[in-house]
Amino acid sequence: MNRLQSTAPAPAGRPTNVRFLTLTLCITMAMLLYLDRYALSPLTSTLLNELHVSKEKLGRGVFFSFFFAYAVMQVPAGWLSDTLGARRMLALYVAVWSLATISMGLVNGLAAIFFVRFLLGISQAGAYPTAASVIKLWFPYGARGRASSAVSMGGRAGGLLAFAITPTLLLLVGALLGWETGRWRLVFAAYGALGLVWVCVFVWLYRDSPREHPWCNAEEVALIAPALRIRGVPLRHALPPLSILTSREVLLMCVIGFCVDVGWVFLVSWLPQYLIETYGDQLKEVITTITHRPYKNGDEEVVAGVMTALTGLAGMIGTLLGGLATDRFVVRFGSIWGRRLPGVIGGVVVAAIYLMAPQLKNVWMFVGAMAAISLSIDFCLGAMWATYQDIGGRHVASVLGVGNMCASFGAAGFTWYAGMLADEKRWNMVLALAAISMIVAAGSWLLIDPTHTVESGEPPGNDGAEVLPETI
Repeated sequence: MNRLQSTAPAPAGRPTNVRFLTLTLCITMAMLLYLDRYALSPLTSTLLNELHVSKEKLGRGVFFSFFFAYAVMQVPAGWLSDTLGARRMLALYVAVWSLATISMGLVNGLAAIFFVRFLLGISQAGAYPTAASVIKLWFPYGARGRASSAVSMGGRAGGLLAFAITPTLLLLVGALLGWETGRWRLVFAAYGALGLVWVCVFVWLYRDSPREHPWCNAEEVALIAPALRIRGVPLRHALPPLSILTSREVLLMCVIGFCVDVGWVFLVSWLPQYLIETYGDQLKEVITTITHRPYKNGDEEVVAGVMTALTGLAGMIGTLLGGLATDRFVVRFGSIWGRRLPGVIGGVVVAAIYLMAPQLKNVWMFVGAMAAISLSIDFCLGAMWATYQDIGGRHVASVLGVGNMCASFGAAGFTWYAGMLADEKRWNMVLALAAISMIVAAGSWLLIDPTHTVESGEPPGNDGAEVLPETI
C-alpha cells in the first residue's frame, strides 16, 4: 500500500490543503536551485588561488559553461516535463544537479569544472518550466500568479543563502577539521546531499494530479479543476515555431531578456571578487571592527558574500514591488504602458547607477548602489512575465522558453567576457557594458505592444478557456 494512503484526508466538506504542500516543495526546490548554482560565486578568490587559473578561464569554466547549457536545454527540458510528467522529470533534474554539485567537490582542473558546470546547467534548465506546470496543475487560475511569485522568491532566497552562508561554512570547516585548503569541497558535498534528500521527499509526497493524490479530497479537486471550462479546445496545442520566430514582440522580448541578463549577471557572478579587489582594505577594516580580532585569510570572502547577499535581499523586495506596480499601471495607463513603464523605469535607473558606481570610494555606498540595481532589475520582472503571458496566448511556455534561452546566452557570454576584462583590471568597462545593455533594454520596452499575440486574432491572455468565478 502507498504510505501516503495510511493517513486519512481531512473531513469531507472542507477542501484539503495539499496544493500548499505542493507549493512548499516547489519553493524549496527553487531555493536549492539557486543555492547550488551560485555557491561558487563568493568563493571565486579561493578557486583562483587553489586551482591556479585566470579569471577568464574561471569565467569560461564556471559561468559560461553553465549558462550556455542552461540556455540550450530550456525548450527540450520543458517539453520532456510536459511529455513524461513533473513527478518523474523534476525528481530526475534535481537528482542529477545534486550529483553534479557533489562532483564539484571532486574536481582538480578546469576541464572537470567545465564538465560539471555544463551538467549542472543541463539539469537545472528544466526546473522552472516544470515548476510552472506543477503550479498550473495544482492551483486554480486566480491563484497561479501568487503561487508562481512564491516560487520565484524561493529562488532569490536560495541565491541570498549562497552568498551569505557559503564563505562562513568554509571557515567553519576549517576550524573544525583544521583544513587550510579544499574546505569548499566538503561544503559542495553537503549542498548536493540536501538535494538528494529533497528528491526522496518529493517522490513520496508529490503526484502529477490532485485526483491522484490520496491526501487530496474531492472538495480540493473541485476547487482546482473546474476553474476552467474548456470550449472545445484541445489541452495540448501544436507548437507554432514560425509564428513565434516571426513575432516582433517575441524578438523584442528576446532582446530585452538578453540585455537584462547582461545587466544582472554581474551581481551573482563577479561582484564578490570585485569587492575584494577594489575595496580589499576596507573589507579588512570591517572585519576587525566587527570581530575585534586580527584579519585572517578568507575573512574578506565572508564579508563580500554577506554584502552580495544584501543585494539579493533588495532584489526580493523589487520582485514584490514590480508585480504590484505592473498591475497598478495597467489599471491606470492601459495594457501597453502598464507593461512598458516598469521596464523603462528599471532600465534607465540601472544604467545610471552602473555609470555612477565606479566613482564611489566607500564600500558601503557601492554595495548600496548594487542593491539599488538589484531592486530595479527585479522590479522589471513582473512586467516581463506578464508580457510573456500576454503575447504567448496558448503558447506561453514555448514563448517563455525562447526568451529564457536568449537571456541565458546573454548571461553566458557576458560572464566569460567580464572575466577577460577583469584579468586586465578593466572593471570599469564591465560596469559600462552592463549600463549600455540596460539602456538597450529600456529602449526595447518602448517598442513592446503586449496586445499583439503570436497568433493573429487571439486576444491577449486567451488560452482557449472560459474563466469561471472561483474562491481560494
